[in-house]
Amino acid sequence: MAERPIHPIKRHLEREESNVKSINIKRKCYALSSSDGVSAEVQMYGDVVETWPTDWWTGEKLEGNYIAQDEFLRDLDAIKGCKDATIRLNSYGGDAVVGIVIHNRLRELAASGMQLTCIVDGVAMSAGSVIMCACDTVKVNPSSLVMIHKGWSFLYGGYNADDMRKAAEGMDSYDKAMVSIYKRKSGMSDTVISHMMSDETYMTGREAVEKGFADEVIEDAEPLDIAASADGRCLFVRGRKMHLCPGMVLPDNIPTVTPGVEASAAINQPVVTGGEKGGNNSMTKEELRAKYP
Repeated sequence: MAERPIHPIKRHLEREESNVKSINIKRKCYALSSSDGVSAEVQMYGDVVETWPTDWWTGEKLEGNYIAQDEFLRDLDAIKGCKDATIRLNSYGGDAVVGIVIHNRLRELAASGMQLTCIVDGVAMSAGSVIMCACDTVKVNPSSLVMIHKGWSFLYGGYNADDMRKAAEGMDSYDKAMVSIYKRKSGMSDTVISHMMSDETYMTGREAVEKGFADEVIEDAEPLDIAASADGRCLFVRGRKMHLCPGMVLPDNIPTVTPGVEASAAINQPVVTGGEKGGNNSMTKEELRAKYP
């Protein structure tokens, strides 16, 4: 018996299904995935750097949550054919130039028709907020944190006044670039944004929406465990300790984790320690620092 011919439409659909591009890239601090080649998810949990930091003495890679520019951009090419992408973000930032590069590559994808959505799972600070603003839709948790500030850099060696002025002018250029990024997203004026950056402005999820940096608060989201260390120099996000860059100190309105207690148990609760007779006594941050320097 002769085989029954395949209908042209069915053959076309089978060909389309065979061309579905499955993506599953997993790195230490980021991942890209897509099961159908249409919708992609990009998870970015770490600081952005040009190259992975190494130990000066041994040349070995340092331990840490780092997203290296070249590796990430190569992997990002894998989702070019997708129609939409969701970026799940938790980043203190890092290298301002790398943040701008990733932002611009994401805007390039958006210009090609890809719908970009960012969900701030934890924090989007510094260069992390620059990456966040590449997405046309930004969703934040009530306990998410967004921070913007002016760029800064280390200076080594000897400099005269002209050298220092040139360095300052260079930093001004970086700031102007970031102002243009924040302005596109928030709609605020250059002057207002520049003042916010000078003040190193922290915003909760709702405050970020009010100021135009985000579009939607995820009201029904699972509570996100975020707490600050007693010295205000690191965050505990879902129990993971993340150190701030040198010079950055968290504001006092973030819940503080009690030393020796996991962050998840201290969220939205007063700072407490064991009392003299086995009870719990509330302590201020200053008292906590004095007792646990």
